Amino acid sequence: MKPALPLLLRLVLLVCAGGLWQATPAAAQAYPCPGPGPGEVMVGMTPGGNGVAPVPLCARVDDAEPEPAPVDTVAAIAWHPDAADVWVDGRYTGKGTAVGVALDACNRAMGGGCSSTGEWWNSTMAIIRDNRGDLLSAWQGNGGAEGKRVLADCAARQLLPCEVIGKYSSATDRHVPGARARKAYLAAAWVKSAEGYDSKLYIVSGRPNAEDAAQAAVQACQRATGRECAIADWSGSGFIQPIVVDGGESLVVETSSKRARDAAKVKCKRDKSKLCQLQQQYSAREPGTFVHDYKAGK
Repeated sequence: MKPALPLLLRLVLLVCAGGLWQATPAAAQAYPCPGPGPGEVMVGMTPGGNGVAPVPLCARVDDAEPEPAPVDTVAAIAWHPDAADVWVDGRYTGKGTAVGVALDACNRAMGGGCSSTGEWWNSTMAIIRDNRGDLLSAWQGNGGAEGKRVLADCAARQLLPCEVIGKYSSATDRHVPGARARKAYLAAAWVKSAEGYDSKLYIVSGRPNAEDAAQAAVQACQRATGRECAIADWSGSGFIQPIVVDGGESLVVETSSKRARDAAKVKCKRDKSKLCQLQQQYSAREPGTFVHDYKAGK
């Protein structure tokens, strides 16, 4: 006596013999199943009947092993207020390490005082510089909406668009700035009151931080004039561009000599100045104490 066939197999043979199930190329290797699993699709049902419930029929759609889920790449940025660049450490496959490593590299270079933007993953971070040399960060994920907002807010506070000085993927292994990452500062002061103003700028450059440059410029102005002085403007590793316009003496600051000239021209055009005279520039990286005489420049 032949052994009884398993119930599911008998049902399949019954259906196929009766022509009740039409095989298709996708279902040519169909087999009874409790329901589709990984790499399977359900291609039909046995008809059931006579007290027998219908049974799902499955077929393989992919015999290969499923691809593993992508592994996150994690990175972090560290920066310092007196640095013109950033420290990046990334390409980690887990969170919690990148910040500490980036901060350590930054603090070693700058002697302490660094902070971090925090970790980000599977995306890019942009570093943006304003006209005085200050840095901003902007996450580029989600279509870059944050980056566009940060650039727009930055540009609204100055004459020229702000600069994107770097874009770093979370897969970046490491970015370590060179020695010129440390900023040099310059500041310009002039007599605070219109009464007693002597048409001069007192400029100090090559200083290690903004506070030092500002204090030195104010002191130089007060020593020379005997009057109360105030900061006209300052820059980290940039340029001061004095200008003579219709309304008198003015100045702009920018990150390069060309951008300083371009910003001055934009200012003159915006103010509809008939007179727009660009005078001698001063660079933060040329140490010294200078007196700029607007009248002599004319």
